[in-house]
Amino acid sequence: MNRMHSVAEIFRAIQQTKSNAPAFRTNFFPVEEKLQGGLDRGEWLGASGAATALFLRQDRDFWHLYFSTASVAALRIDLAACVELKAKPVTVDLVGREAVQELSPIFELAGFRSRARLLRLVSLGQPICGTAVPDQRVAPAEPIDCPAIVDLLLRSFDRYAEQIPELHELEAAARRQQVLLVKDGDKAIAVLYFESHGVTSHIRYWLVDEPFRAAGYGSALMRRYAAIQSKAKRFILWVLANNEEALRKYRHYGYAPDGLVDHVLANSLIDPPSKTGYPAIPDDSSPEGA
Repeated sequence: MNRMHSVAEIFRAIQQTKSNAPAFRTNFFPVEEKLQGGLDRGEWLGASGAATALFLRQDRDFWHLYFSTASVAALRIDLAACVELKAKPVTVDLVGREAVQELSPIFELAGFRSRARLLRLVSLGQPICGTAVPDQRVAPAEPIDCPAIVDLLLRSFDRYAEQIPELHELEAAARRQQVLLVKDGDKAIAVLYFESHGVTSHIRYWLVDEPFRAAGYGSALMRRYAAIQSKAKRFILWVLANNEEALRKYRHYGYAPDGLVDHVLANSLIDPPSKTGYPAIPDDSSPEGA
């Protein structure tokens, strides 16, 4: 793979695989502004041919794999030929319904194993939060707060499966006032990070640090979020499928699964095979809500 330098270069590679390809498959839907930022930071590698384009994006000490392919058969061949998938720690997200069932075996043949499954939850109305009285404990985060927030996210979530933001990404969100925070002195103890796209509002992360749970911080964050997003019509988020506590909390606020699944797989440099041939997946401890 080679270092990628321009958005146009990536888009040309995708288009080449898409042309006259009735069986086209992809997990790559780039946003040009974010893609350009990653290219400027040197985060992208790529390799493309007539049938398949493969891209790797660096995330701290591992890589996310993205693909565009004219057919499943072509993808199988090109994954097997990609040496970087054996030399680097890599994850891949397969998002969809039937596509997940179709593509998972192809990646397992290439040395990947299931690490996590996330469900998309949707609410077509305002989260059910009760009173909207402002809670003085909740305030917009400042960029100076972001290193502590990133540390909290990394301690609380599976970084290989849950797309933990880099510091620069979180600082930009804080400048847009899309990060709500509760602090204990200088310590970040509860956070809700969201994004807005038209009439859709997306909760990226919502959590309370374990020693501070059951004090109402999570519900205070959700009430402030609902008040800020009062004009949104559609609310979405992703949650680990085995996180029953988080699912219970989100159901309380009016969210429900819509059938879309993100199947996260990791190669053996992240999840070494166990004696049974499958990786030992750690127990989920993601503490969304409080």
